Amino acid sequence: MVGRRRAALACGSLLGVVALTTAAYFTDFADITTHIDGSGNSFDIVVAGSIDPKWAPAPTEWAQATEEPFLVDLGTDGSLAPGTSRTVRVAVKNASPKLGADIQLVLRDPDPQGTATDPVTGGFVELFDQLEFEVFENDELLLHSDGAQDEAGRTVVWSRALPSTDVRVLDVKVTLPRDVDDRWQRAGTQLQFGFEAVGK
Repeated sequence: MVGRRRAALACGSLLGVVALTTAAYFTDFADITTHIDGSGNSFDIVVAGSIDPKWAPAPTEWAQATEEPFLVDLGTDGSLAPGTSRTVRVAVKNASPKLGADIQLVLRDPDPQGTATDPVTGGFVELFDQLEFEVFENDELLLHSDGAQDEAGRTVVWSRALPSTDVRVLDVKVTLPRDVDDRWQRAGTQLQFGFEAVGK
C-alpha cells in the first residue's frame, strides 16, 4: 500500500455534530495485473476528484494513483451533522495507450478504530461504521451500502471493461443517519476510495 498523506479537519463543536477528521483519498492499489503483448501496451490508471458537483476532470488534474494519494477536502470544517450528507465527485481514467482495464471500486476505512472510546469523554472515536454510502454513475445507483458492511458489500464491480483512454465519473454521497446519537459527537474517520484494476 502506498504511503498516506493526511489532512486534518476541525471537529464540530455543536452538540450532535461530528467530523470527518481527514480528507478522502483515492488510489489504485499496487497489485495491478497486466498482459503485455507488444510495444505501447503499458498499463496506466489515473484518478482525480472534487467536492464540486458540476466538476469535470481537467488534463492537469489527473494523478498517478500508485504514487502519493490524491486528497479531496470534504468541506472547510469537516462537520457532518446527523441527517446530512456530503457528495464528492471521483473520476478514474484508463490512460493506457492500448489496454482495456477491468475496474472495481472499494470503499475502505484505512485506519479502523473499532469500538474504541475517548478516555476523557467516553464517546466513540470511530465514525466509519455509522456512515451510509451511495455511488452513482450518470445518475444510475451502483451501490447503496454502509460502513458496517463487509468489504464485499462496499465494492462496485463493473461488468464492462474501461477502454483505453476512457473515463468514468462517479458521484459518491456520504450520509450520517439522523438517528446517530451524541456518543459519536467527536468521532471521525478516514475514507478511502480504492480503484483496483486489471489490464486486459
